Amino acid sequence: MTHFSPLFPGTTALAGLLALGASPLAAQSVSMTVEASAIPAFVAADRGFFGALEVEVSKVGYDQVQALLVAGDTDIAWMSPIETVQFVTEGSDFRYFSTAGAQNMYNGIVVRAEEADQYPDVLSLEGKQLGIPGFGTGTWASFRAFTRAFYDIEDPTEYFDVVTASSGALLALVEQGRVDAALLFSGSSAAARALPEFRTVFSFTEAMEAATGQPLVINGAVATGTWLDENPETAAAVVAGLDEATAWIEANPSAFASGGEYEQLAQDAGWLAGPETVDSVLSLIEEGKWYLSSEDYTQEWIGAIMTLLADGQFVEELPEQDAAFLAPGTLTASE
Repeated sequence: MTHFSPLFPGTTALAGLLALGASPLAAQSVSMTVEASAIPAFVAADRGFFGALEVEVSKVGYDQVQALLVAGDTDIAWMSPIETVQFVTEGSDFRYFSTAGAQNMYNGIVVRAEEADQYPDVLSLEGKQLGIPGFGTGTWASFRAFTRAFYDIEDPTEYFDVVTASSGALLALVEQGRVDAALLFSGSSAAARALPEFRTVFSFTEAMEAATGQPLVINGAVATGTWLDENPETAAAVVAGLDEATAWIEANPSAFASGGEYEQLAQDAGWLAGPETVDSVLSLIEEGKWYLSSEDYTQEWIGAIMTLLADGQFVEELPEQDAAFLAPGTLTASE
């Protein structure tokens, strides 16, 4: 009988399936380090979706995820494709290898609803006060690249009157009229989409799709090229598990509401910050818009990311695509 451990710390052991004749993998156990938003990883581990593979999912802070992969202390980490490219330019042997379970980047800019006609888009905010969650955040770095690539804004700190504040305070600052607009993290962006007093005038993934036909994500599975070369079937099993978990989440959004089976995961990810956030996130999940699957990991998607980074001058010298991304279709699992 296969044994499943409790949800926390998120470890599952399926060695019994190997004894029943399942094909062995190059690596039969994998360490996977993620932050709280990587809910498909926790669900896959808890529900046995990784099949005959023992995956230890550890939750740490966002910055620690990067540090552990850099140090070689985890096999797989949860990072954004943009960050992956940046680390590769700094000499790291990293590959972003799948969009399975990756979260759409709904981080965006909101304005007061009564001023929506005055500020219908990003360009209309020229010279206006824009609250941001900090210059060192990935959201701001992505915004700089995006505005250069698609809006010809060379330096957003000169185009907007930028004001920094904690992410939790930004919505209140907009509502109180202390700033004209705010660039928000995904949880606050989700809340603002459902609140009648705000209008979203920009979200990364929606603007990216309008410009390129491809979505933009804030995270995904990353490993070293060396590990992927040595463990292609293991990586494929991880991708398959994340895909299955993503499908399960979309079919069972109520499991992440208050009182649901995975309420704690939703709470840790910031989905339960308020009723508006809950409604917005769960609706996007049910519509299949909150997460991507491995089907989205195509050469066209990789090309769109690389074009964004090149046109947005995100790094001084852009690496070759295969230096930062695993070629689509490379991973295969034995039947």
